[in-house]
Amino acid sequence: MRALAILGLCIGAAIVCACVFLCMLSFSLPPDDAAYGVPFAALTDPFFLSGAILVGAVIGVISFPFVYFAVRRLRLLTTAAFIFGIVLAEIVVMTPFDRRLGFVGSLPALALALCIARFSRWRLFRPPASP
Repeated sequence: MRALAILGLCIGAAIVCACVFLCMLSFSLPPDDAAYGVPFAALTDPFFLSGAILVGAVIGVISFPFVYFAVRRLRLLTTAAFIFGIVLAEIVVMTPFDRRLGFVGSLPALALALCIARFSRWRLFRPPASP
């Protein structure tokens, strides 16, 4: 049952990150672009939105084994929030500077967040002690 919860979190978080990436792309359009000034232009286009959902779901499924083996013995709520926050911050910070780095850089950010959660001895990630 825990594996299904982690799979759902992976797919859901990847879809949300893909949609945030589209939003950041629309905020960082050059002034000579036809969609410049249209709020959330990429999210109102069904082609871009369906592509983001599809790519996000595929990336979520591909990342699932790595995420599962990294967080299977950790506290799921705080660990998932930490990992999601790191990846989301990378997308929000890097996409306005370089679009490719905002998208491709999310995978090293995920790997770094997984390593921090898995190998750090922070009590935030450890499950409560059993009596």
